[in-house]
Amino acid sequence: MLAVFLFVLLTSSGAAAAETGALVDGSDIEAIVDIARNYGSATIETQVSGNPKISARIGGIGYAIYFQNCTTPRSCSDINFYAGFLDSKPSEKRINAWNAGKRFGRAYIDPDGDAALEMDINLQNGISLANLSTSFAIWRLMLLQFTDYLQAK
Repeated sequence: MLAVFLFVLLTSSGAAAAETGALVDGSDIEAIVDIARNYGSATIETQVSGNPKISARIGGIGYAIYFQNCTTPRSCSDINFYAGFLDSKPSEKRINAWNAGKRFGRAYIDPDGDAALEMDINLQNGISLANLSTSFAIWRLMLLQFTDYLQAK
C-alpha cells in the first residue's frame, strides 16, 4: 500500500512539474489565447492566408496577434502583436523619441500616417508558459504606455 501511495505521489508531483515547465509553441493556439484572456478579451480568428490570428483587447484598446512563419496553419514559428491607432498621426520625431526610450516593441508610422505598435515573440523550439505570460505583461504595459504617449501629444 505504501508503494502505491509513493508511486501516486511521485507521478502526480512529476506531472505538476512537467506542467509548470511546459513549453508553448506556434501550434498551441489555445494556450496562447488563454494567456491573452488573462489580460482582457480575446478570440481566435483566421487570417486571409489561413494562419491563425487572435483579436483581443486590453483596457479597451484593440490589438491583434498574428501567427507568422507558418509551415501549416497550426505550425508557426513566431507571433506578432500589433496595434494600429487610426486617429493618431504623430510626427516621425515623436515616434523616434518613443523608440529611443523603449527596449521592447517598436512604434512606427504606417503608410496612411497612423501610429502603429508591434512586438514579436519567437516560439520556435518552444517558450515557457511563464515567459510567454511575462511577454504578454510587457505588451500590456507597452500598449497602455504608448496609448498615453499618443494622447499626451
